[in-house]
Amino acid sequence: MSMLQTLFGGVVAVLALHWVLGRAGMPNYWRGVISAAIPTFAYAAYSTVDWPGLDVVAIHVAVFLATATVMTLLAGSKRKAGSRVHWIPKIMMGFFAILFVVDAAFVSMSTNGLPPQFASLFLPKAKDHPVYTGFSGVTEHNEQAAAAVNQHLKKLSLEQELGWDVEMLGLKTLKAGGLQNPLRMRLLDRQKQPIPDAQITVEIFRAGNVDNLPPVHLIPVSAGEYAGAISVPDAGLWVARIVIEAAGKRVEKEREVNVVAS
Repeated sequence: MSMLQTLFGGVVAVLALHWVLGRAGMPNYWRGVISAAIPTFAYAAYSTVDWPGLDVVAIHVAVFLATATVMTLLAGSKRKAGSRVHWIPKIMMGFFAILFVVDAAFVSMSTNGLPPQFASLFLPKAKDHPVYTGFSGVTEHNEQAAAAVNQHLKKLSLEQELGWDVEMLGLKTLKAGGLQNPLRMRLLDRQKQPIPDAQITVEIFRAGNVDNLPPVHLIPVSAGEYAGAISVPDAGLWVARIVIEAAGKRVEKEREVNVVAS
């Protein structure tokens, strides 16, 4: 399930439990405790099967507890029929509403990055080409990191030297879930002639994440054309690494891909 489904589904569960327990005559305090505890523990159990990340778990717990707290305050402030809600509960409800919006925005930005229109206001280069603003994990700035940068520059130099024409189709239309997304590549040399017998591998991974999805090997379907299929479990921003080995040369290309919900 997506974060949207679990988050708002849990909020609905909190509201429903609080109402049902109220109809059963349970005291207001215990209505709040139980309506918060059941969805929280249920999501904790679900997260052990499909771990979404500590930040996502934290926002679920915060939202469930905040919703139960707000409902408890509302129920306690309306003991008398027709009485108006005191200004203190109103302030607390506003605080939790702001907390919910801010936390949801932070989680969305850390997973999917800033929208291009919003990013261009703060990042001048974002106006010319896409800039990845999602959280890429912790990176060490040491000799190994410097060596990785040098290796990346060498790969770019080799790609320009070879002058291969690489056209990858299917990465812009990836859908999450159990779907097998078709991939297709057209590979030509500098003279625009098909390159045969190439070994092509496609890897999909989250930026900064060590665990990659199983690599997909594209197989030749015609002269200079290769095809395969890949399955991506979750929606959001991913990074695709394309490795091409042909004519004794090896070229690696990385690009950002946006996987949509199926």
